[in-house]
Amino acid sequence: MKLLEFIVASSLLTLMPGPDILFVMAQSIVQGRKTGIAVALGLCSGLFVHTALAALGISLIIASSPILFAAIRYAGIAYLIYMGIVSLRSRNDASVSIADSTATLQNESAGTFGKLYRTGITMNLLNPKIILFFLAFFPQFLDKTSATPRIDILILGTTFAAVAITIFTIVALVADWVSARFGARQLPPATLAWIRAGVYWTIAVLFLFY
Repeated sequence: MKLLEFIVASSLLTLMPGPDILFVMAQSIVQGRKTGIAVALGLCSGLFVHTALAALGISLIIASSPILFAAIRYAGIAYLIYMGIVSLRSRNDASVSIADSTATLQNESAGTFGKLYRTGITMNLLNPKIILFFLAFFPQFLDKTSATPRIDILILGTTFAAVAITIFTIVALVADWVSARFGARQLPPATLAWIRAGVYWTIAVLFLFY
């Protein structure tokens, strides 16, 4: 098993622009690093499920079924559209002043850690492209003569998740710093709600074409 090469390749792939890193970055900019890290933890928790599915051969079954694959894909798109609508419905009243918006946003961030963690897991599990990615990516680093291929897949999956959470956490911290530096979170709450909704809908489009 080529573990060192796998870590390097995983790091480069994780840094590539995609729905996951976009979501972590956007949440960190709009709501702070805690929410970004919550999303990152959720996304990476979903990777463990995908790893188990790959090790058990279930991923291959899903990938081989156009109907099942499409069902998961469109469920993910529908979920993201719904979350965008929820973001708009839950926006604060427009009468809230800009001066109060930062404190309000901090309260929202503190209360939505678990919600965003679950959102991250759901987004990850409803993205069937990850199934295809694991099936195409992992075999390149597996020893074809290994007597324990399933264990090797579990090791690669755990390593990939560890690399992803490390990079996503760094992205969340940097995005939070940039947001604080330029005062992005001082925008009116209604504007921030539209930004959050826009992020969800943008990722939905990426799910469709990515």
